[in-house]
Amino acid sequence: MRHPAYGLLLLGAAALAACQDHASPSADQSLTPSLAKAAPALNGSPTQRAVQIVERVNARLAAAGSTRRLDEVWMFSLGQGTDPFRRLRTGSRWVNPRSVTYSIDASDLIQYDPSKPGAPFTDADVLAALLRAHETYNQVRNIVLHSTRVADDGGNNDILDGEIRNANNECVDVVDLDADNLDSYDPATGALSFEPVADNLFGGWLAPTYFADCLGSEQILGVTWTFSDVDGALGDGLDGYRDRIYTEQFYNTRFAWVTQGSTFLGPTEDVESIVLHEVGHTHGLGHFGGPNANQPFKLQPNGRVFDPEAVMNPFYLGGEKHELLPTDLAGLRALYASKRLR
Repeated sequence: MRHPAYGLLLLGAAALAACQDHASPSADQSLTPSLAKAAPALNGSPTQRAVQIVERVNARLAAAGSTRRLDEVWMFSLGQGTDPFRRLRTGSRWVNPRSVTYSIDASDLIQYDPSKPGAPFTDADVLAALLRAHETYNQVRNIVLHSTRVADDGGNNDILDGEIRNANNECVDVVDLDADNLDSYDPATGALSFEPVADNLFGGWLAPTYFADCLGSEQILGVTWTFSDVDGALGDGLDGYRDRIYTEQFYNTRFAWVTQGSTFLGPTEDVESIVLHEVGHTHGLGHFGGPNANQPFKLQPNGRVFDPEAVMNPFYLGGEKHELLPTDLAGLRALYASKRLR
C-alpha cells in the first residue's frame, strides 16, 4: 500500500543535493520554452551545477508556500568521480517503511551493444538484475523496511529526465514537461505538480548528454533524486527526520553494462552492483567507507581501496557486489531498526 495520494508541487527545475553556502540564482526563471531559452546555463563541476539547480527550485517552492523540497541527489561515478553533498545533516526517512513501493520503467532498459566489451544479455536478464537489487533490501533482518513492486503502466512517468536547452544548446534544466503524470502545469509561471506512480521510480538508462551536459560529468554511472517534506507532514507523527516521499533514478548508456562477468578494474559495469548501490540511496543511505573526491586512490593497509568495504562506497571500480556488507547493514538498522519504529 502506498502513502495517501499527494501532488508534488514543483516550481522550476529538479535539483541535485549540494552545500548551502553558494549564491542562489535568480528565482524568477520558469520552465516555459521561451524563458528556458533565456535561462542561465548550468556550469561548473557537478557539485556547482547541483547548487545552481537545487537553490533555484527550492527558492520557488518556498515562494509558493510549499514545505516540500528536492533535498538530495547522489551521483555514483566511475573511478575518481565526484562525491556529492547532502543538504540535510540527517537526511530523510520513509514514514511508512513497511509499505514502500517501487516501479521499473521497462521501456528504458539498457540494450546489449556488441561494439562494447561484455557478454550478450537480454531485457529479461536486465530486469532480473534490477529485481534482485531491489529485493536484496527486503532480506535484511531486524528492520521494518519492506518494498513492494508495482506494475509499470507503460506511461512516461519520469519527471527529471528532460534536457531543456537554451538558444546556445546549453542544458539549463532537467524537468520533463511531457511527462504523462503531470497533474497541472502553468506556462505563465512554470509551476507544475505531479502524482508519482510509486515511492521509488527506476527511470532506466538515459543518453550520455544528460550526464555530461546537464549534470556536468560523463563519468557519472547513475543518479538518484530524492524529494522530502517536513517531519510529520504526512500525518504520521514526528521521528526527527524529514519525511521521504519520492525518488527517481537514472543510468548512463555511455558505459559497457553487463549482467554477469564484470571484474575489478575491468572494462565493464555490472548492472546489479550499481543499482544495488543506488537503491541504498532511495532508502536514505549515503556514501561511506572510501576516499573522497579530493583524495587519490590508494591501497589501505588491509589491501583494499575502500575501508570499510561496502556497497555504499562512493566510486565504482568494477566487479560485482551483490550482497550488503556490515556497514551497509548498520546504516539500514540505524534508520529502520524494528525496535525504533512501530
